[in-house]
Amino acid sequence: MNHVRPLALALLVAVSQASAQDVLLAGKAQRVVLLAYGAEGCPDPCEARKPQSDASQWVCINNGGGCESMEVKVEQVFWGDAGGTTRVFKQGIGEWGPRFTDWRGQVVVNQEGGSISWSPAHVRAGKIHIESKKLRSVRNIKTSDLDPDEDDLVALDSLLKRVRQSTEGQQAPNVGGRK
Repeated sequence: MNHVRPLALALLVAVSQASAQDVLLAGKAQRVVLLAYGAEGCPDPCEARKPQSDASQWVCINNGGGCESMEVKVEQVFWGDAGGTTRVFKQGIGEWGPRFTDWRGQVVVNQEGGSISWSPAHVRAGKIHIESKKLRSVRNIKTSDLDPDEDDLVALDSLLKRVRQSTEGQQAPNVGGRK
């Protein structure tokens, strides 16, 4: 039983640190960087798994493709803390390839608990719209449930309204606010 308390405390600290990064923001993508494993800022996952013993043979299989980052100049924060005027989102490249494309325009980016999704921002009639197949959910609200139009676009304000409704009665920091 004495081992459970330190483990629970460590888990609570890890969860609170991850949620401190959570943010939904709009801005202008400045650059996208793709790095191979072993490059500075992109550690080789096999090195971390390498046996510490004097084993002469070992195998590491990884279907990842390296690391990627997107630098975004922050223009509006809908919830969370952007941490400054520029935010860099980093993640590993999975087996399906990079998720950040070389998009140098307006974007909406959501980071929740280490998971990052984004969409180009399409402005129609003065409102921001996002692609529901790119930015699939925000705070457990699926964008596909908001009736995307024929171009697969969903109005961001309707998504924010649904997020507000689902978090009524709960602490919802800075939902729909400005930077």
